[in-house]
Amino acid sequence: MPTLESAKPKPTFNRDIAGFFLFLHLGALLAVFPFAFSWSAVALMLFMHWLTSSIGICLGYHRYLTHRGLDLPRWLANIIVFIGSLACQNGPIKWVAHHRMHHAGSDTERDPHSAKNNLWWPHLGWMLYKHPEFDD
Repeated sequence: MPTLESAKPKPTFNRDIAGFFLFLHLGALLAVFPFAFSWSAVALMLFMHWLTSSIGICLGYHRYLTHRGLDLPRWLANIIVFIGSLACQNGPIKWVAHHRMHHAGSDTERDPHSAKNNLWWPHLGWMLYKHPEFDD
């Protein structure tokens, strides 16, 4: 007799996203070679990490879109949300939907980012798999 657990759709590996992340990380490995390394590139990487993570994801996707916690002019909101899209954590619609599901069922089976099974899933795993239960 099938159980409720076995009837749940299983996530499938997203080769397109995995290939994209592999390409990014292989490109980053070029920095170990003297011909590809520069301190200005390190500074640019640190700045872009701050910009996309802190401003784009935390401020734009999280505070502005998910929680509607900011009152921004439309032009500024559009710029900040665009910056969030540069972080490669899915588009704003999918990110916000997943994050609202996360808050609605935090650390339960309804949480698309739950760390209950492993610590890798909430950091990167949720982006590498197509999860029909959450993505439809």
